[in-house]
Amino acid sequence: MAEVLEKNNNQSLRLVQITDSHLFADRSTIFDGLNTFETLKDIVALVAAQQQNIGCILCTGDLTQDSSVEAYHHFIDALSPLEAPQLWIPGNHDIRSQMQQVLDQNSIHLCRSAQLGDWRIIMLNSSVEGQVYGLLDQKELADLDLELADSERSNSHVLICVHHNCLPVEAAWLQQHSLKNSDELFEITDRYSYVKGILYGHIHQEFEAIRNGVRIMGTPSTCIQFHPTNNEFTIDNENPGYRWLDLEPDGTINSRVERIQDKAYNIDFDSTGY
Repeated sequence: MAEVLEKNNNQSLRLVQITDSHLFADRSTIFDGLNTFETLKDIVALVAAQQQNIGCILCTGDLTQDSSVEAYHHFIDALSPLEAPQLWIPGNHDIRSQMQQVLDQNSIHLCRSAQLGDWRIIMLNSSVEGQVYGLLDQKELADLDLELADSERSNSHVLICVHHNCLPVEAAWLQQHSLKNSDELFEITDRYSYVKGILYGHIHQEFEAIRNGVRIMGTPSTCIQFHPTNNEFTIDNENPGYRWLDLEPDGTINSRVERIQDKAYNIDFDSTGY
């Protein structure tokens, strides 16, 4: 059963996605030229300045780089100025059990799904411990099928959140780390007309596509960005960003990526990976 975050009010719902923060236990750590805790705080300040009445914050994985309990505490601290419920999923650099150690036992952060008005948000765990690529195991897929059937019975539009990209990117090095069983995901979602969007992080770049009428969106990192077309690991010169989404009662999704403006970061463009 989905956690009810907001009752049906037949109004637009504003959501914010924050992803791929790559925090460390030591807040002073430099990652490819950036202090990731400071860039996350810059993004939070931008969100606070631009957004009001946030219904939910979607935290779509790689919240940490070292999966330490301390880094998850830092993530909570950084987001504390934003007074909105948060939903978390792990990425390939996260460990779910470590996440759980910093959260209250009854926290909604790691819940499977949440109901916001006419919309259901479904959070999928594509992480495979010890691997960079993503995979939805059979239980995850079966639970998704049950959630979508229940959403259809209740006439709820659906936004699915996952860490790994389910559509290919041009950069060959990054695509090898994508979701390995996107076909199984789409085999399920194609059966349900109430699925309106799929949202992910992982690719550290903006991505937009429409597949079978479903809006599919990838979102920049709050730290370094990956070059979208180079086949070898390359850092792009775009600044950190986040995404906002408006979920409309009729099933429409309006969305845009926002980035830090008028600030130069000391990015290490010579980095060969991490």
